[in-house]
Amino acid sequence: MSDAHESAAGRAQGESIAFVIAMLVIGCAGMYYIGSLFAPAFFALTLVITVRPLVSWATRRHVPRPVAALIAILIIFAFVIGLFAALGVAIVQLIDTLPGYSAQFSAIWDSIRSLLARAGVDETTLIDQVSQSMDTNRIVSVAQSLLGQVTNVGSVLSVMGLTVVFLMFDTARIEARSRALSRLRPGIATALKGFASSVRSYWLVSTVFGLIVAVLDVIALWILNVPMAVTWGVVSFITNYIPNIGFVLGVIPPALIALVASGPWTALWVVVAYCVLNFVIQSLIQPKFTGDAVGLNTTTTFLSLLFWSQVIGALGTILAVPLTLFVKALLVDSDPRLRWINVFLAAGDSDVDDDGRGGSRDAAEGGVDASDPGSEREESVGAVSDDVATPEPAGE
Repeated sequence: MSDAHESAAGRAQGESIAFVIAMLVIGCAGMYYIGSLFAPAFFALTLVITVRPLVSWATRRHVPRPVAALIAILIIFAFVIGLFAALGVAIVQLIDTLPGYSAQFSAIWDSIRSLLARAGVDETTLIDQVSQSMDTNRIVSVAQSLLGQVTNVGSVLSVMGLTVVFLMFDTARIEARSRALSRLRPGIATALKGFASSVRSYWLVSTVFGLIVAVLDVIALWILNVPMAVTWGVVSFITNYIPNIGFVLGVIPPALIALVASGPWTALWVVVAYCVLNFVIQSLIQPKFTGDAVGLNTTTTFLSLLFWSQVIGALGTILAVPLTLFVKALLVDSDPRLRWINVFLAAGDSDVDDDGRGGSRDAAEGGVDASDPGSEREESVGAVSDDVATPEPAGE
């Protein structure tokens, strides 16, 4: 009898998992078609969550909530616009600098032609293929694509800006709704609270370590006498937000400029310097700060990068980890029956308690006892926002 009951329970759980997967496929298909709206709106949500403690801190010091919210909005706008402006300046500087290296490019092209000739490749055929790839129709197509990307950037910034404003003022007094959610759905409240904490840690730590990597890259490029070292440092900082493959995208431009300006040995040293700096900081040091909070292993992060970039486009490379954390919070952390999935998602140095929650070993040993029946209730009372228990300042 018990075997039959376990078999029925197993089928029920399997059917639930199949249903969840089907719903995920349908949801991702929908997000694919509305990615231009969903991606900037979700980006805005994560940024609002990140600066939310600043609003609470200012409110506790008797700053009016609208003023605190306005300051937080300005900080977000300055950060986002600063990133796009820095990237634009880097592109403009690259365009202005490249014509000065036309002779070097010609010499490299001649060397490639000689190498191909020694390898038996017909130069005339190669030139014809290059000419066909650079015909007028292709150039017009590329120009139209670039124009579309510029228009898309303006649309992304508009949606993101409006969403930030609305979210910031809507969440200015979120405490009452957080307490209500904790009473009605304590599991979801706890999961969303964990998501907010993880996303906040992810953005803050990525920004701090991105600055560290950028400064060290600029110093290395300056020592190697690579042109536009500061520009490549800015590019390195921006690409640091792309997990796993960000530093590969960041090393290509300075390596090419070093190859043209100083030769292959300098380009090789640029690649070596980037690999050493990024491996030590991003692979050894940074995970110690983000692993316990984010709780995703390298494989999950990489697969999420590929997945979300296909679903919502280029912005999915930056939002891969936050989006994965959000789906994990809603579908896994909020349901005790599915928390066993954390065993496969957690980082290698993280522990998973009896409830299936991932976390550091220190937290598992010295934190709240998972077997305590009141522990989950105590955690859920914390609500979605960090400032749920924050009292209303006097006079408001």
